[in-house]
Amino acid sequence: MHEEPKWVIKITLLGEKNVGKTSLVYRFIENKFRENYKATLGVNLLKKDIDINGGVSAQIWDLGGQESFRSLRKLYLEGANGGLVIFDLTDRNSFDKLNEWIESFKNTRGEQPLLLIGNKSDLENQIKITDKEASQYAQSNNMDLITTSAKTGKNVEEAFIKLTKRILDKMINK
Repeated sequence: MHEEPKWVIKITLLGEKNVGKTSLVYRFIENKFRENYKATLGVNLLKKDIDINGGVSAQIWDLGGQESFRSLRKLYLEGANGGLVIFDLTDRNSFDKLNEWIESFKNTRGEQPLLLIGNKSDLENQIKITDKEASQYAQSNNMDLITTSAKTGKNVEEAFIKLTKRILDKMINK
């Protein structure tokens, strides 16, 4: 008999288009990487069961990063227990736009756990955002920073697990 997970949580992936949100989710769920994903139109809904605290069913909402989906953001963020705020380490613009994503999230969800993700760490010679800069930004926004590579899989699982644990801590210790 398959046991129902004890916890069901909703995680949203936030960030500009092309930062690697979809690649990160597929790396986490299927442990696969593809060079080219089509842009996410609207939202992509995925699910993964995680074996923590009696079982967690994580519903992962991968939001399209295009400006045209901005009006739908509030709707997608409803009920989210936490989020990964993702930027591309090789793309200054994706880092500069983080405030907008965090603001959208906080306006809708208040103080739910957020984790800052610097993705594409495998592109060492193209990195534009320093560790120090990213760390300072994370600190000033009360987030932890994890640098990931969806391509190599570096820290991807750790990021999702860490966020899941923070969400559960918050739910359990209300």
